[in-house]
Amino acid sequence: IPSLSEILTEAPSITPSVILSPSETKAPTPCAPLDPNPDSFEDGTDFPSSPWSTYGDDGAWAVTADKAFNGTHSLKSPDLEDTPSLSVSNATLILCDDFEGGTFLMKVWASVQPPWDIFVVYRDGEVAGQLVDVNEWADFGLTLEPGPHRIDFSYRYNQFGLPNFPPSPPTREGAVWIDMVSIL
Repeated sequence: IPSLSEILTEAPSITPSVILSPSETKAPTPCAPLDPNPDSFEDGTDFPSSPWSTYGDDGAWAVTADKAFNGTHSLKSPDLEDTPSLSVSNATLILCDDFEGGTFLMKVWASVQPPWDIFVVYRDGEVAGQLVDVNEWADFGLTLEPGPHRIDFSYRYNQFGLPNFPPSPPTREGAVWIDMVSIL
């Protein structure tokens, strides 16, 4: 099992034939227990704070009242619409060295569709799931072994660097919302 310092500094890697990996790695905020657990982002003004971080050259994830599964707030990807090249924004959750193992759960609304955009979840630098065309709150979960973990929520726009797009389907909102993040 890698140490927390290895997880914080390693760039997520993936085979060259797959183009779904974060475009950059910056050391997130040092880990701390997920508090509150579950986190439904109701405090709104305190994001990001440990164990959360957000990064991306084209925009950052933020707490919003646009949609919420529980309460009035959720975490939303930035608006990267009309970006002429690949744009990536990540929200990252860090679990500490003393994490005893368990299950990661969240609610997600991923109103994205290739070729415009995609939502990818990474666990310790490896693709753990991809969600597209999820236009209602859905469950997403991961089993986590004991030890430190890095979970990246990656919103990717213009994955293929297209100069022009066909008309967007009416169901696509071009954003991802996550809510009720919990560690059991």
